[in-house]
Amino acid sequence: MNLDQKITQYIWYSKSKFSYFVIFIFFPLSIIYYLLFLLKKIQSNEKSFQTKIVCIGNCSVGGDGKTSTVLSLINLYKSRNIKIAVLLKGYKGKIKVPTQVNIINHSAVDVGDEALLYVEHARTFISNDRLKGINFIITKFSPDVILIDDGLQDFRIKKDKSILVINGERGFGNGFLLPVGPLRQLPSSAMQLADIIIIVGDDKSNNLDAYKSKFKNKLFLKAEITCEKNQLDKNYFAFSGIGNNPGFINTLDTNNYNLTKIKSFPDHYYYTDNDIKNIKKYATDNDLEIITTEKDWKRLNTKQRLDINFLRISLEFSNGEALSKFLLKK
Repeated sequence: MNLDQKITQYIWYSKSKFSYFVIFIFFPLSIIYYLLFLLKKIQSNEKSFQTKIVCIGNCSVGGDGKTSTVLSLINLYKSRNIKIAVLLKGYKGKIKVPTQVNIINHSAVDVGDEALLYVEHARTFISNDRLKGINFIITKFSPDVILIDDGLQDFRIKKDKSILVINGERGFGNGFLLPVGPLRQLPSSAMQLADIIIIVGDDKSNNLDAYKSKFKNKLFLKAEITCEKNQLDKNYFAFSGIGNNPGFINTLDTNNYNLTKIKSFPDHYYYTDNDIKNIKKYATDNDLEIITTEKDWKRLNTKQRLDINFLRISLEFSNGEALSKFLLKK
């Protein structure tokens, strides 16, 4: 992770005097962001579709557990034999036009890392313009449900259900909008749009209690991250380039992975051969196993993946039955 990103993360998620000083200086930029956000909302004309649209989004910048939530919903719909498709923008991928993802022909460079995760479980499409993407999917595939990864702040699309995902550890950071805080939208505004609010991990900011009484018509759920516990008597070199690198390390610690070396990279980072060569050399010299996230592993090429393991995680909901009923009801 470069210095700029480290400073940004520190300002967003710490309560130091330095952080508040920076917020005070640059707060007018957040006001400008908020005004532009409102203007975008006012100018948007909402479009409805005959196909059911379910949006999974957040109000913070990255690392909330959105991808794991989408994967859980894919499994839920598939278990009911419901024909689904997934739509996302394919962040940092080269392809911008509506495209069906093909695991053989596309790499993370083409379609982004999340798309390569989803396509293993469901028909997956990318499009820089979500409206064009939805129309493309309906014409090409005609699913019963389209799951949209992100898009809570896209006011052009009429959603049948909207899900807000919140990271329990991070909460809403310092509570400010971009750029002085991590928020893309004010939490109360996002919850007003959402039908379901999911808190992933320990709710250390007490968001569940703080908002549950205010939004009584919403379904609030907790979700715990689960993964296979470490059974090997080995030490590990863990590296990642995701929106919440500390969250990945915490999950490893919780599940008995003895971490000797940790290295963090920027979110959606594309690893060079030299990056991986240095990681593997350090691991070999110190008799370490190498582990990363599944997203990071998808961004590696075939040669880079050799001798690198990834941690496969899933979500366990506090009330999965209520979630199913809420999503599947007519």
